Amino acid sequence: MLENVIGQQRAKSMLELMAQTFSRTGRMPPLGIFGPSGYGKTYLVTEWAKEIGAKIIYINGTAIRDALAFRTYFKEADQDRYTQYVVFIDECHMLPNKVQENLLSVLEQPAVLCTVATKDIGNIACVDGMRWINKGDVIREALPPNMSFVFATTDASSVKETIHNRLRKIHLEAYTEEDKIRIGMEHLANRNVILNDISAYQALARRSRSIRQLREELCESFIDVSVIYDESPEKKLEIMDAILGIDEDGANDLDIAYMEYIATNGIASLATLAGYLKIDRDEILGRIEPFLLEKQWIQITNKGRILTEHGRKKIF
Repeated sequence: MLENVIGQQRAKSMLELMAQTFSRTGRMPPLGIFGPSGYGKTYLVTEWAKEIGAKIIYINGTAIRDALAFRTYFKEADQDRYTQYVVFIDECHMLPNKVQENLLSVLEQPAVLCTVATKDIGNIACVDGMRWINKGDVIREALPPNMSFVFATTDASSVKETIHNRLRKIHLEAYTEEDKIRIGMEHLANRNVILNDISAYQALARRSRSIRQLREELCESFIDVSVIYDESPEKKLEIMDAILGIDEDGANDLDIAYMEYIATNGIASLATLAGYLKIDRDEILGRIEPFLLEKQWIQITNKGRILTEHGRKKIF
């Protein structure tokens, strides 16, 4: 199934190795998938799970407040030993510290989940159905052998070092323009849209700041514009740009304002830019700067953010 994933060759090769480990040992080591938002972490792991015949359990790290939430999936996996379960924790850096600490023991061998039967929910039956834990006591339950964890995040630096060190790590790479063109062509073809001019695909790829945005915003918007307006592909792109508030390179008003501030002041810190743009610094780190770095318009130094020669040409 990984052949359906365009690009990310190194990540796919690593996952193939993990599939071989699983085939040889019957166990899957815990994995860490690190990369910017929109790089297709969920899609990559989902396709890999299909390849090894596993069931994906998707969990958003922002929604988990207590490690007890994982016990439901333990029980499901324990009752279905013929199915491999992969627990995919997206944005795992958002897990509370206490939950990250609880998960440390599932990354060891033998893997055990340690939680506490909180006093407000009373006594708890263990997954094996043979023991009851009194409220307030520690629950220690073995991870079913057919269950493994994938930790995915856009901010690996915020994952506890003790967890980070226990993962087999896969770092996603930036997509090439050729990759983006193929992804755009495939997405449009799936919507029965075939363009005769390769330059239109190139234009969509050039505007994209993530694979998710390429598929869900740019390609879909281009299709909608094409339905409404009977124009040339170039004119349709101009109309789409005006509606989405981007230019022919995909830059929006915040991107331009960010670079204009640096062009005026020569250098700027992250805090200064966040204050000037009136947005959270996480928005700059996660949304704006990955795009500007990919375009090679800015450079991050130990003194602050500066414009590159490409960036100066873009602004001036």
